[in-house]
Amino acid sequence: MTPVAIFLFLAGAVLAWRFRVWILVPFSLIAIIVTFLTQLSLGAGLAVACGYGLLMGFAPQTGYAFGLLAQITLLARYSRKQTFSRKASVAALYRRTSADHSGR
Repeated sequence: MTPVAIFLFLAGAVLAWRFRVWILVPFSLIAIIVTFLTQLSLGAGLAVACGYGLLMGFAPQTGYAFGLLAQITLLARYSRKQTFSRKASVAALYRRTSADHSGR
């Protein structure tokens, strides 16, 4: 079950980059139902199957939260660098334009 949980976590992280949070409703429900039915078919008890189902349904949600956190962190770092370089290029352009106007 650990590889399945890791896969669902990573799938949730990938879904965070493209989709809104509502994509987790069908995705988590499918994960819960498939895990529950798989555990029942393997001979696990009803309580154990419910527990595994809930754990597997929680994995994509935590992955989604991690994906959002990673996305926000990367975008914040990129926008900070881009803003600085953009301000620097605007300042250089302003200096060049003022020098052209003062030379006339």
